[in-house]
Amino acid sequence: MSTALRQMPMRPRAGKPERGSLRPVDLTGRERHLRAAMQAMGSIASRFARAARRTLPFLVRRRARLATQPVALAAAHTELPGGEGPRFEVRLEAEDSGAWGSLVLNADALSVLLEASLGGGENTGSTPLGAELSLAQAALVARIARSLAADFALAVKNEAGLVLAVVSSRSVRSGDTGEAGAVDGLFVDCSFEGVSESALLTISISAEALETAAREHAEEDQPVAADPRMAEAIADVAVEVVAELGTITLGLRQVLGLSVGQVLRLPTAIDDPVVVRVAGLRKFEATPVISRGQLSIQVKGRHEA
Repeated sequence: MSTALRQMPMRPRAGKPERGSLRPVDLTGRERHLRAAMQAMGSIASRFARAARRTLPFLVRRRARLATQPVALAAAHTELPGGEGPRFEVRLEAEDSGAWGSLVLNADALSVLLEASLGGGENTGSTPLGAELSLAQAALVARIARSLAADFALAVKNEAGLVLAVVSSRSVRSGDTGEAGAVDGLFVDCSFEGVSESALLTISISAEALETAAREHAEEDQPVAADPRMAEAIADVAVEVVAELGTITLGLRQVLGLSVGQVLRLPTAIDDPVVVRVAGLRKFEATPVISRGQLSIQVKGRHEA
């Protein structure tokens, strides 16, 4: 998985972010400290992109997809990329921690979603938007964006065990400063490959919270090595071993009528194997023998469940 450090501008930019502002990750600095988070974010982005094809069925119809870009680390107190025009932001937060996440659609992405939702064909160009969305447009985009945010939250939960929930969504007028990206975080740009090169969706999450959650989730998934002292102690635990000569089923009236000297005929021949149970479970088959004057059994085979 490739990762990169992006220095974000203080004001929104139009279209797809310039990749010239990316540089290789320096694993001796902050990127190394957040290595687990950056790896998790790459997997989260891949999960999200697959889920988005179900949320945005027009991608399937047009044989398009959300193409994820390298994971980027933003400096603190910077802006997430917007588009030339309005954008839409969804904010997510965790109830039990300070973790946050966000999903941002730039102006061209909003135009694509509106055209697709209103039945625009494959060759229909995107309609330019004004400085802000109308109430009807904002309501339609909010429904789609919240569904995408739910896909993002599910990807985060499945990958890192961090539970995020949508707390707010809003349309941001062109030129206005948004809330997303106000805190240091990791994010991934997703382009609408096959639909519009300038349409951009950006998912982001708090870096420190994801780092902690990713490490804890990885530790939970790793098998715990057995303590040799525990294995030795278990070997000395006593278990009951029972050799069954045979079993029969009697009615309650017959059981109440049993008396001393009465013979019960078992459905077992003399040369039939004896069932050996260990802790109540059928484990072996054996035959009755006499050893040093005591009735004994000789194990002949293991019972195959």
